[in-house]
Amino acid sequence: MQANKRAYRGRVVQMDTTFNVFADGIVWIEANRIIAVADAGASKPVGFEHIQPVVTGGTIFPGLIELHNHLAYNVLRPWDVPKPYANREEWRDDEDYKAIVNDPMNVLGKSSGVAPAIARYTEAKCLLAGTTTSQGITLSSNLGMKRYYRGLIRNVEESLDSNLPDAKARIPNYRPKDKEQFLKDLKDYECFLLHLSEGIGDDARSYFLGLEIEPGSWAIAPSLTGIHCTALKAEDFERLAQNGAGMVWSPLSNLMLYGGTADIKVARAAGIRIALGSDWSPSGSKNLLHEMKMAWRYSEFSGGIFSRREIVAMSTISAAGLLRWDRYLGSLETGKYADLIVIRGDQSDPYEALLNADETSIDLVVVDGVPRSARPALAAGFSKTSELVAFANERRMINFDDAAADQAVAGLSLSAAEKILKEAMAGLGNPLAILAKVSPYSQWRADLPPTQEEWTIVLDEEEENGHDTVPQFDGSAKIPEILRDAKHTSPMAPLSTPLKPQELDKLTVAGDDDYYPSFLAQKNIPETIKLALFPGQ
Repeated sequence: MQANKRAYRGRVVQMDTTFNVFADGIVWIEANRIIAVADAGASKPVGFEHIQPVVTGGTIFPGLIELHNHLAYNVLRPWDVPKPYANREEWRDDEDYKAIVNDPMNVLGKSSGVAPAIARYTEAKCLLAGTTTSQGITLSSNLGMKRYYRGLIRNVEESLDSNLPDAKARIPNYRPKDKEQFLKDLKDYECFLLHLSEGIGDDARSYFLGLEIEPGSWAIAPSLTGIHCTALKAEDFERLAQNGAGMVWSPLSNLMLYGGTADIKVARAAGIRIALGSDWSPSGSKNLLHEMKMAWRYSEFSGGIFSRREIVAMSTISAAGLLRWDRYLGSLETGKYADLIVIRGDQSDPYEALLNADETSIDLVVVDGVPRSARPALAAGFSKTSELVAFANERRMINFDDAAADQAVAGLSLSAAEKILKEAMAGLGNPLAILAKVSPYSQWRADLPPTQEEWTIVLDEEEENGHDTVPQFDGSAKIPEILRDAKHTSPMAPLSTPLKPQELDKLTVAGDDDYYPSFLAQKNIPETIKLALFPGQ
């Protein structure tokens, strides 16, 4: 197969406007574009006469697009949420959350020897589950620079492509006095992802009501995509729909934190455009593939709100539409970018097959025309830097070769990243000792002189407060230089409690024997909903 031309044969689910499915079709690709999608019996496109399609034996879908995920936190295992909360501010102030989630991530993310491993590992979790687009990871260097991590999957906040407008993402609520500024901000972006009325009750809803500028005039525009929207009522969803806004639904995380989720039946009836987001592993799904399952099962529990096809659309063409990327992504059509996944098998209902799939079913992932993850039989042409990953009696090759590879992870293998993370997380009880040992790049670039530029992660709490932070430790021990640089960091309050060692969250749901038991033990998810979300567990 020529390096810049390839083709994949299988059942093709286009996710186009007609939701066409080729029972036996071929996706023809040149460089990063789809040249044609056609029945296998049709003539080959011009220039592809000598190209033999790879017979996948599976079903080909567009790559999965996620509109909400705090990726850096996905090294953590699910948090045993101690009680239901009314809003985000409540659980973020909880001492249990600080000890299990916030403080450990401030320690890990602020080590320039650990931060690159977080970026490498969490991106691999996305690829193995078929996610080709998600939110980004913000990096900060000791030389005073701040930027997004440039990885193998697409970042909605920095696409690096003039055809794909960058989305704006914001966590904190807008204050009422800033609503006119917010309306101006909405007009500056094609897609503005805002945590909107996250929680339950009047306090959480008040942040939406505060968007009213004057009677009948609201700081809402088609660019607004509200994340969570759990506190909204029917009239609020109607207001969003009337103004062309959309939402991101994260049902599992909502249930774990608040004991309920958005009134999705009302949202659908209002005509809201909906995408999905797994949120993060501490209180949500391990990946978007699993969150699609949660959305489908919750829909069925609630009386069959959505069809299977509609749930799949939320992670493909509907998500692309909210980003204003649907001219180039979200479906398999001539001229679009070649982002696709292949799931094993081609006999059952294709949408049901994807919703029932786990990572063992994802046989191939292609991003921007480049195969990035594949079972060995489909990994022909993978580069020498590809790495074999084993899980649940399956093997996948991950292709990390990238001419524009982010310098923060250049040369870092997935196995090395996993080793760094396991050691650092096991040593959280003595953070100074373990993090001082993990010096920048030393574990994977020993052949190179030490770099002057060291990268750490800007976590969500820091971005929300408008500054970077580093942890202060009890006792008189000096904070290592790898954890502090006066040029770009400022201190935070001492750790709330001594930290405890933690286990690294596994790459995949498949083979993670503790995954479903951790959800069955959650206190806030009603038992009837547990039975619907986790049948047979």
